[in-house]
Amino acid sequence: MAEQDGTAARSRPGPLRWLSTMESVVGGLLLTTIMVLMLGQALQRYLPTGGWVGSGELARFSLVWMTFAMAGYLMERDAHVTLKVIDTVTRGLTRRLVFVFANIMVAIVCLNLAYEAFVLVTDESSQVSPALGLPIRWFYVIPLVGLLLTALRSVVAVFLPPPAVGEESQA
Repeated sequence: MAEQDGTAARSRPGPLRWLSTMESVVGGLLLTTIMVLMLGQALQRYLPTGGWVGSGELARFSLVWMTFAMAGYLMERDAHVTLKVIDTVTRGLTRRLVFVFANIMVAIVCLNLAYEAFVLVTDESSQVSPALGLPIRWFYVIPLVGLLLTALRSVVAVFLPPPAVGEESQA
């Protein structure tokens, strides 16, 4: 099965493989940031000096950013949260139609949310985060990009589905 997954990943066009690599690197960096900041907060409790107030806020922001940054990556690998009941009940054309419908719905929802994120990014608000002083409109840039990439992955999946969709299981 792992051999089949590796072949499926290699059969994707080069730009999609490159995009997957970039998404996984960004996700790994954000996860590392969260881990380092949480470790730093734990260590600060035992130091006589005061801690950095922005560490908790940046860790929370990183968690949100990682969620959106990795959504397209998980979509590509069929590793996102789904109800697999339909996959076990349906076969062939019915499974393919459900897959196409689900991907079209995901693309529509992601594009609507991306539009809202775009509105928030372009808003002229002067609001800043409490501890870091980060302009709140900057906060929405990574979710905007992640939503657009997830919509792109959904559209690509409609026209270039994973090999197992619509085929009978060989197991």
